[in-house]
Amino acid sequence: MKKKKLWRLIPACLFSGLFIISSSFFFSPNLTSFPQLPPEFFRPASPSEQLENLIDAWDRGDYLVALKGFERLLSGSADEAIFERIALVTGSLYQITELAPDGRQPRFSLEGQYLALDFGPREDPGILIYKTGQKYEKIAEIKGIKGTFSPDGSVFAYLKIPLTQEIADIRKELAQLSLSASPDRARIFALQARLSLAEAREAKLILRDLRGGEEKELDLGSLLKGDFIFSPDGTKIYIVASPPADNASTQIYSLSLTENTSQPAIIPITSGSGYKINPVAVPGNRFLVYQNSASDPFSRQTLTPGARGDEAQPETRSQERPAGGAQTPGPAPGQFSRQPVRSFSLLDLNNGQIRTFEGSSVVVSPPGDSLAYLRREGNENLLLLLKLDENLTSKVIKKASAPLASPAFSPDGKQIAFEMSVDGNNEIFLIDLESQKERRITREIQPDRQPRFLTANKIIAIKGEPRHSRSYLYDLNTGKAWRLVHNETIRTIVPEYEWSLHPRGEAMVVVADYDGDTISPERGVYLVNLSQRISREELLARLRKQYEAERALRAKAEEFIRPLAPQIKDIIARISRRRLFEYQKTLFDFDSKHVTQPGNLQAIEYLQKTLASFGYEPELQWLRDRPNKTANVVAILKGTENPDLYYLLCSHFDSVARGPGADDNSSSTAVLLETARVLARSPLPSSLIFAAFTGEESGLWGSREFARLARERKLQVLGAINNDTIGWTEDHRLDNTIRYANSGLKDLMHAASIGFSRMVTYDSHYIRSTDAVPLFEAFGNVVAGLGSHPVLGNPYYHTEQDRLEVVNQELIEEATKFMVASVIMMTSSPSPVREVKALMKEDGSVEITWAPNPEKGIAYYLVNCQLGDKGQIISKKVEQTRTSFQLKKLAKASSSEKIEASSGKINLRISVRAVNRRGLPSWDETVIIL
Repeated sequence: MKKKKLWRLIPACLFSGLFIISSSFFFSPNLTSFPQLPPEFFRPASPSEQLENLIDAWDRGDYLVALKGFERLLSGSADEAIFERIALVTGSLYQITELAPDGRQPRFSLEGQYLALDFGPREDPGILIYKTGQKYEKIAEIKGIKGTFSPDGSVFAYLKIPLTQEIADIRKELAQLSLSASPDRARIFALQARLSLAEAREAKLILRDLRGGEEKELDLGSLLKGDFIFSPDGTKIYIVASPPADNASTQIYSLSLTENTSQPAIIPITSGSGYKINPVAVPGNRFLVYQNSASDPFSRQTLTPGARGDEAQPETRSQERPAGGAQTPGPAPGQFSRQPVRSFSLLDLNNGQIRTFEGSSVVVSPPGDSLAYLRREGNENLLLLLKLDENLTSKVIKKASAPLASPAFSPDGKQIAFEMSVDGNNEIFLIDLESQKERRITREIQPDRQPRFLTANKIIAIKGEPRHSRSYLYDLNTGKAWRLVHNETIRTIVPEYEWSLHPRGEAMVVVADYDGDTISPERGVYLVNLSQRISREELLARLRKQYEAERALRAKAEEFIRPLAPQIKDIIARISRRRLFEYQKTLFDFDSKHVTQPGNLQAIEYLQKTLASFGYEPELQWLRDRPNKTANVVAILKGTENPDLYYLLCSHFDSVARGPGADDNSSSTAVLLETARVLARSPLPSSLIFAAFTGEESGLWGSREFARLARERKLQVLGAINNDTIGWTEDHRLDNTIRYANSGLKDLMHAASIGFSRMVTYDSHYIRSTDAVPLFEAFGNVVAGLGSHPVLGNPYYHTEQDRLEVVNQELIEEATKFMVASVIMMTSSPSPVREVKALMKEDGSVEITWAPNPEKGIAYYLVNCQLGDKGQIISKKVEQTRTSFQLKKLAKASSSEKIEASSGKINLRISVRAVNRRGLPSWDETVIIL
C-alpha cells in the first residue's frame, strides 16, 4: 500500500520542480539572463574550420578520414589558400618531373639556358646536357667527366677519357667489386686512386659547341689534367694540372681559346710547391681564387712507389662516402666545394701577384667586388669580408664562439646568409652588409644548413641529417617556410642529396631517392619547377591515389590484426613506462658505452642480469680478434610450435665514445628489454631471439659476430627486426620510420602501428650503415626495423648532448607496444614461401610448384595469378605444393591482355603465400613473373 502511494507522488514532484525552474526564467525581470546559444553555433563549420579539423585527422594518422575530407573540401571550394595548404600537407606544391633515373652533380650554365649532370657508374662515367625552358630537353649524352659551361653558355668543355687497356682493366674490376654484398673497400679505394691517376694522364680536353654539336680537341700534352673553369669573358680556360713526375705540387695553367689551333699555348700562372685546387674566376677578369690543399687531387699520394700496378695500397685514412652514402652538394657558382683546407690564395691576373689568406669556405660575391670566408682564431670563429680592391683588406663581420659554416651571398652581394650552431644545432642567419644587422631565419630543432639565395628575398636551405635531408624555401619578406620536395605517397620518405638552383630562381634540380629506395645505387634527378604549381586536377588525383594506397595497406593490416588482437592487447597492457625509463636511466648512468669505455662492460653485466631476472638464460657472445673486450648479450624465447625456427629482435647498446647515447641507442635497448619481459611468460609459435649488439659504433662488430655464430650453429633465422635511435620526436607527434629491406615486414610493421599503437609510421627502403647490413648478408632479404623520423633527425645524436632528457618517454612506450605487436605477428605467421617455380606446358597450362613451408600447422597455400597489369586476379587455395592454371581461362578473365606464348612474353604475375590454421598468411608474398 505504501509503495503505491510513493509512485503516485513521483509525477507530482517532477511537475512541481519543472514549474519552479521554468517560472524563474519566464517571470524574471531580466530576460537576458536566460542562457542563449550564439547564432554561429547553429551554422555549419566554415571551410577553413573544416580544413583545420581535417589536418588534425591527418596529424593523428587518420589518413582515410583526412583524404576524403580534403577531396570534398577541394571540390567545393575555389579558395587558393585551402588548395595550397592541402597540397603542402599531402606532398609538394610544385610540379616535379624526373629528368634522369640516375645522376649526380647537376649544374646550370651561368644564364640558366642549359643544365648538365653526370651519370653512370664510376667505371663508365658520362654527362647529360639539357636545354632548359618550359620543358627540359636532353640535347646531348657525352662520355666524359668534369664538364663546365662557358660564361655565355654556348660552349661546353669536358674531359674525354680514351679507353686504354689499363683503364678498361681497372673499370672492369671495380664493376665486379661493386656487385659484391661485402666488397673489399680497401681494394676499391686503391683501384679508384689508380683509375683517377690514369684518367688524369690520358684525358683529352674537349670543347663542344652546344648550338651545332661540333667538338674540338685541345692537346695538353702529357700533363695530368684536373678541375678547370672558363675565364669570366670566355677567352681562357684555367685548369689544375701537373707533370706526371711532379708529386709535390699542382699548378694552375692558363689556356687561351682565341687561337685557332688544336695546340694552344698553355702557360702556368702559379708556381712553387703545394697542391692548388678548385680555381674560381672572379667576375671582372682580374682575380683568380684557389684553395691550397694538403692532398694531391691526382691521388698520387695514396699510392706507394711500387703500387702503380696491381698491388696499389691505400693510406690509412678513410675515403668512404659520408655516413649513409649522402653526397655533399656541389658548389654554387662562385663558391668552393667543401674541402678540408685551411688556406686560399688570391691571384692578381694583371700583375701575377699572389696573396694567401688563412681561411676556408670561400665564396665570391656575384658582382665580383668581394669575397667572404671563415677563419678560426683561438676560441673564436670568424666570418670575414675581403674587399677585392687595391688594398685587399679583410673585415670581420661576425665573431662567435659557436661554429660557423656555409656563407652565401645574395644576388646583389649586399647580404650574407650563413650557418651558426645554437646549443649544438645549426641554424640559418642573415647579415645585411650595409647596416651590419643580423637576423635569424630558422628556429628548428633539427639542423638547418647550406643556405643559398634563390632570389633577393628567398633562401633555400637544407633541413636534417645527410641521410634524410629535405630542401625548404624561406620567404624573407613574409617569414613563411615550406618544404619543396615530396613524392605522391603518404608514408614513404624522400631523402635528398644534391641541389642546384636556376640562376633566375625559377627552378631547382635535386638528386634524390624519390621512391624512398636508398638500397639501389641509382639516385634520380628531378626538376622542381618553382614557377609552376600543380593543378587542382593533379592534386585531386593525388588525394585519390593516396586514399586507395592507404585503404589497401589497412586491408592488408587487418589480415594480421584480426586473428591476434586479443592476445596482443592482453600482452601490451603489461608494458610499464616506469620500467622503460629505469632501463634507460641505468644505461645512461654508465655514461658512454663505447667499446673503449668502462660503461660498455657495465652495460653488458646489467643487460645479462636484467634478462636473467625475467627468466631467460642469457648468453654472452664475447667477440674474437678485437682490440677491446666486449660481448653481445643474447637471450632466446623458445617457440611452442616451431622451436627450431628463429626470429630476431635486436638493437645495439653501445654508444659513441664522447656521449652517453640516450637515443642512440639506449632507446631501442630499453624497448628490447621491456619486450623481452612482457613476452617471457607468453611464448610464441616460433622462437624469438633477443640480441643486444655491441660495437655498432666501431664498425658493426657485434652484429657481424652474431651473424657468424648463427651461420656456424646453422640457426634457421627466418626474419629480423633491428631497431636504432627511436626515442626522439621533432614536435608533438609520435612518429617513427620503418627502415626495411623486406617490403612484407614493412607492411606488417605498419599493421602493428595501425592496430596497437598511437605511433604514426613512415618507411624507407634502407639498411645501410646499420646492424641490418650483416643480418641482410647472412640471412637474406628478411630484415626490417625502426628508426627515428625524420631519419636521424635528432640533432644531438653522436654528441655529448645525446642525453636522457632528449628522449620522449611517451614515444618509447608507444614504440614498445608497436614492437610487441610486430614480433607477435611476425612469429605467429608463416614465413615467405620459397622455391616458387612456373613451367609452361604444351597443353596451354602453367604448372606452379614450391617448397613446403617449414612451419607446422600450414592449412593451405593461396596462389594468385594475374595476366597483365590490369587483368583479373584468379585465386586458388591449394593444400599441396603444386597447382596449375589454364592460360585460356586467364586470358578470358583478362580480355584486354594478349598472350604471346611463342615469344615467352606472357606478363603473368604469380604469387604464393602460406596460410596457417590461425588464418594468418605469410608475412611476405613470393612473386615471380613470366
